[in-house]
Amino acid sequence: MMADPWFYHRPELARKYTMFCNDTLFSRMVFLGPRRIGKTSFFMNDLSPGLIDAGMLPIYISMWGNKSAPHAEFAEQLAFALDELSKEGAVKKLLNTQIKKLAIGNHIAKVELEFTPSVATDIDLNNIKSLLKKIIVKSNGAKVVLILDEFQHLVTSKSFENFQYALRTLLDTLGSQITVIYTGSSRTGIRAAFEDPKLPFYQSATIQEFPTLDNGFITHCVERLDQTYDIKINKKELQDFWNEIDHSPHWIINLMREVVEKKIMYKAFSLGTSIDFIREAIQEEEKHSEILQNLTITDKAVFILRCSGKGIYAESSFEYIKSMGGKATRSSVQASDKKLQLKGLMSILPNKKVISEVYGLINAVKNDLAEQ
Repeated sequence: MMADPWFYHRPELARKYTMFCNDTLFSRMVFLGPRRIGKTSFFMNDLSPGLIDAGMLPIYISMWGNKSAPHAEFAEQLAFALDELSKEGAVKKLLNTQIKKLAIGNHIAKVELEFTPSVATDIDLNNIKSLLKKIIVKSNGAKVVLILDEFQHLVTSKSFENFQYALRTLLDTLGSQITVIYTGSSRTGIRAAFEDPKLPFYQSATIQEFPTLDNGFITHCVERLDQTYDIKINKKELQDFWNEIDHSPHWIINLMREVVEKKIMYKAFSLGTSIDFIREAIQEEEKHSEILQNLTITDKAVFILRCSGKGIYAESSFEYIKSMGGKATRSSVQASDKKLQLKGLMSILPNKKVISEVYGLINAVKNDLAEQ
């Protein structure tokens, strides 16, 4: 299968994680990052080929593949992998099929529908146990690496608890025979799954932030436009937008698509106009207007201070909050700080770094405050 020429490879990161997957010290890892930051693409297009080259067998399973019955999706993907392992060139064919399915899914508009969670039966759980053990035998000594995407979905319903308990027990039984990578886009959900002592996967894996793409991605996109379509754009203008949207490759690729379509269909384009179009799409999808309406001036000022890496209790910070028209008291600032975290608009990482959890929100809040 031909590789996606727009995909920005990170060979050094793939090499590092491949080394981890082959070591029993890192047999259970959690990678946490916002939606559309490129986690799944990296694990499928960079890490998985690296694992195969290192003699390992990656199997990708999304917990969102069947939201009502993630255990059924789990069993289906294991059964498919087991069937493929009996064929010639099995491992690479398996990966290519998984990448193809993922690419098709990403181009179909997804509507978030209500789902009715179902409980896994003993037959379902025994089937999963049997399938995974057969895969390990069939792999002929190659270490199996399960990549379990959107794992936080399993904590959204009590109906999934028996599947969680059975899976935790199975993985514990297999121990270092198998490596498991859990990924998640919900900070609250992932931390609940692995840090809540009442839940099955408590302290069963180490949580780490998934690294964002570096600025080389922007250079890559500029060069692809020039080489493929003879379209030349202002790299600095694109870089500024990349920073504004908190380094989301998803939205930059959408922008590239918009630029090419305008150039081909109308024989002319403006990068600025295309950026405005994508900016409006982000604002609508991320619900910026709704978020801003539910924040006070103090909330907004505290958000900007936090995301700028500044303390919120310093005298200069209080002066800034006052200048914006907010309420600058310790209790009001503390309340806003707590509110922003509870609403999932920002997170404070273990290293004290503060990140926005909503694409483009920092810029939206700055513009809103400027208009006050």
